[in-house]
Amino acid sequence: MPVLSALIPLAASTTTAATAIAGVLDWGAVLGIQESTMRAAIADIVPAVRRGTAYGIFATGLGVATLVGGLLIGALYDYSIAAVIVTVAGIQAAALVLFLVTVRPAARAAVLHG
Repeated sequence: MPVLSALIPLAASTTTAATAIAGVLDWGAVLGIQESTMRAAIADIVPAVRRGTAYGIFATGLGVATLVGGLLIGALYDYSIAAVIVTVAGIQAAALVLFLVTVRPAARAAVLHG
């Protein structure tokens, strides 16, 4: 996901139709993977009686993050496309590090507890 997401601003800053179409397809793939994976994860970790609330909180967080990200990228786009690319790549790198830090303890616990 981080690699696919980091490719989106590269494709968005192109002047060729083929690359722009590839970027749109990449964006759709990222959204599809994210939506299905996150909703499945919520279903796995939240009891059935609380899932409606959990999905609402997830959707709210996703919406707020999309708004903030859109504002940031819009402001950076006015400044420089290179700034957009570097910022998105940096955010994706930070997300990857956070993911690895979060997954490792869970993976170790799964191995230890079978």
